[in-house]
Amino acid sequence: MGKRISFQRNLSLNSGQRRVRLLLVEDHADLAEATAEFLKDAGLEVRIATSGREALETATVFRPHIVLCDMHLPDMSGLDVARSPRANWQTKDVLFAMHTAMAEVDIQTLELQCIANEVNFCLSKPVTEQTLNKLLAGLAALRRSAPPRRKPQNRRQQTATRRAS
Repeated sequence: MGKRISFQRNLSLNSGQRRVRLLLVEDHADLAEATAEFLKDAGLEVRIATSGREALETATVFRPHIVLCDMHLPDMSGLDVARSPRANWQTKDVLFAMHTAMAEVDIQTLELQCIANEVNFCLSKPVTEQTLNKLLAGLAALRRSAPPRRKPQNRRQQTATRRAS
């Protein structure tokens, strides 16, 4: 029997009971599957992308709350994915985390690059319970600090607002 994970099932963002969606960007198939299984067991909804390009395409449809991206991908770096204007991660209130198997000394250098590129976290592989707790706490903090979203106005409301200005 496998070790039980000490997270609640079906982690949700709010009273609407939407599960937390995580996009895992990892080009090593075995590691991607093992990590995804761990995250699913913890109650997250997970999609896997194996390249930067696939991550950007998947993100537009899946609309993740968290992106956990490998630093070294076959077509671009994880920092390139984070910087992609096509994704526009920051305006979508997405927590972006870089993960790598680099040595601890190299991670300190990478953390500086992550800060410069507005990446929320720089983490070591493999993903553990501690890592997941850090991501979920970061997402909660991001959600608390984000301004409340307004409902989109219909055409009549937009016209009335423009006339009143």
